[in-house]
Amino acid sequence: MAVLACLWFGLVALATPFDHDESQYIAGAYFSARLLIYRDFLYLQPPLHSWLFAPLALAFPAQTVVAMRLATAACALGTLCLLFAAQRVAGISRWSALIAAGLMGATAAFQFTGGVVRNDMLPTLLATTGMWAMLSALTMRKRSFWFIGGLCFGLAITAKLNFIPLGAAAGGFVLLDRRRHGWRPAIGFALGGVSGILPAILAWAMAPAAFLYGVITYGATGPFAWYMANGAGDELALGEKLGDLAKYLWRGPSLVALVMLAGHGWMRGAHAIEPERRLALWLIGGGLVGAALPTPSQLQYIMPLLPPLGLALGHMLDDARRWRDIAFAAMALVLGLAALPGLLPTGRHVIAMARHGSPVLAAAANARWAGAQVRALTGDDEVVSLSPQQLVDGGLAMDRRFAAGPFVYRTGWTMDKGDARQMNAMIPATLGDLDRDPPEAILVGYEKGTRKLPLRPDDSLIAYARKRAYRMLIMPDGVGRLYVRTALRKR
Repeated sequence: MAVLACLWFGLVALATPFDHDESQYIAGAYFSARLLIYRDFLYLQPPLHSWLFAPLALAFPAQTVVAMRLATAACALGTLCLLFAAQRVAGISRWSALIAAGLMGATAAFQFTGGVVRNDMLPTLLATTGMWAMLSALTMRKRSFWFIGGLCFGLAITAKLNFIPLGAAAGGFVLLDRRRHGWRPAIGFALGGVSGILPAILAWAMAPAAFLYGVITYGATGPFAWYMANGAGDELALGEKLGDLAKYLWRGPSLVALVMLAGHGWMRGAHAIEPERRLALWLIGGGLVGAALPTPSQLQYIMPLLPPLGLALGHMLDDARRWRDIAFAAMALVLGLAALPGLLPTGRHVIAMARHGSPVLAAAANARWAGAQVRALTGDDEVVSLSPQQLVDGGLAMDRRFAAGPFVYRTGWTMDKGDARQMNAMIPATLGDLDRDPPEAILVGYEKGTRKLPLRPDDSLIAYARKRAYRMLIMPDGVGRLYVRTALRKR
């Protein structure tokens, strides 16, 4: 089963088409390998993911995306292994632990985040490690594990902010458990947590204004401005948000598992709850808050919920062995059927890859084609694009002001020109700054808007290229348009 899991997530990493948000994560790691984050380029997330993935951009310059995708898949496999190990430490039987971990891996959120370059799977791996460490501290009475648990939850927060409620829930459990173990576990956990967020503090110290804008301000303002500008402000309403959250939980066994756990807890009544089960409940509460906080709601935001949900599900599966055979069979059937919606999207991607080839490998080949064209026609390699993920494997020198992909640029009216220049970010109002050192090429065509969000961020770049007589080349995928400045080579 471990071999099958490795094969599956490897295939998913190669088969999944580009996700729109991958641009900023791939570019963030690419530029982190060469520059100082926040100080030299603007990044819209906490720093840990970009720092840990940066070596891949240096080690695999022609296959950066594939390397990062496979690294994410490795994080997914590690998460499932640690979830299994955490359940075993908690006293859950082997088969119950295996089934619970497999069901969590079958959710659409886990399948999606395990196959793309995003900063969701890494903190899930770290949080699962923290949960394992806390369970080890509870069962083995080893105080050092409290520090390890705090450290892992702190690092998870340094990778993704919506893991803050999960870390807070873990800390709350340790504080309330001090009557049984004293203050030392709480102190150890707190010291570990502070150690875990030190990388974020270091990043803030290097460029406070850019850090606060990228990590805090943009997330609190940018999505709202973009949705309102597209006439989709109703998507951000509370009712719509909760409906989306329920939909994402339904795509896989998460929602069914939550309902079953609630029913099982009611049936158990007021019996004393073991510390391991109590920890799972605390973390499920934190995970639900972490899933509900970001706006707009997205599939990947339920990831903080999955590790503790898997732990609680393992306990319930062990308890179910004492149920009537028909009740156990019904529960197993419902959970198995609930897993299907989570596996269908990635299954379709794998089938499509078998027929048409890997979209990621094709994008890498297209990037190398673009790099060859730019160097042949201009003799140089500077390029700008709102879609850096389409160029990173081409060996071209990407402009650091576009490191955030389309996100800062598309809501440029919310940022002052002086602030944009100070933070090394590009917005439409500062696009004329390119004339000081015009790029050899401009790649467009991948930011053409959607039915729900019809505004087209690429349009201003297209207008810039046409006004300056750039030559247009059609990318091999038929989607992208590569505008090349040939005047330099002619001189």
